[in-house]
Amino acid sequence: MNSDHLSTLSAWREDMGERLRAPYGWLALTGLFWLEDGENSLGSAPGSVVQLPARAPAALGSLWLAGGQVTLHPAPGAALRIDEHAVHGATLLQDDHAEQPTFLFWEDVRLLVLRRANKFALRVWDPQRRERQTATGRVWFPPDPAAQLVARIERYDPPVRVLRDDITGAQLQTEMHAALHFEYGGVHCAPQAELLEDGSYYLLVRDGTSGKTSYGAGRFLTSEQPTGDEVVLDLNKLYSPPCAFTEFATCPLPQPSNVLAVTIEAGERYDGAH
Repeated sequence: MNSDHLSTLSAWREDMGERLRAPYGWLALTGLFWLEDGENSLGSAPGSVVQLPARAPAALGSLWLAGGQVTLHPAPGAALRIDEHAVHGATLLQDDHAEQPTFLFWEDVRLLVLRRANKFALRVWDPQRRERQTATGRVWFPPDPAAQLVARIERYDPPVRVLRDDITGAQLQTEMHAALHFEYGGVHCAPQAELLEDGSYYLLVRDGTSGKTSYGAGRFLTSEQPTGDEVVLDLNKLYSPPCAFTEFATCPLPQPSNVLAVTIEAGERYDGAH
């Protein structure tokens, strides 16, 4: 592994750590609250369905779930805003699957409606959460030159639809655009991958380290840009999903094709102490 690659990899890993600790990164998550049909209270009062940090007002209004939509009904005088615009009256909130999701704020606390299958939740970030500064963060295996490899792209036309579970028990239908064939440690692997807008591939895999020295649910990887029918995969960039750092994420689990019969001691480690 040459010095340029080591330098690039080091910078990438540093950036991943900074993004994790960002004001609205995964370590700032402070709650994930599932909504019931009808009225769901919002505020810091004990028993609120959507529980905000203690410094927030006891009651800021309610969130009404009806017909697959969530509508905010702010309390009188509630200092709520969407981006930089104050909220006045009932307001429909767009969920995270919308083209323009609605980010709701009280001071620096941020809220977003999540849709998972036919269930809805409120995700809450608090930049003042102590764990942003105290958590261990990301820990990595030493760089491995053999973990930077070239995969053959087997493109799917049309894309293949697969069902995979997430950690909440919901099933998600996802389109896979290719299988990426490579050999590592003498073992042939062909995980399925999604095609990103920039032309690179995105995949979630488990391997022999999962649940031992890496996160049990698996790790993510984004490829380099393809060249023809080949693409570079740098397994040194395998990284843990958000669920390794917070109980308030809803991470997918890899489908059977992406459970690899090989041990990849490269990329991000995990010892449960993050």
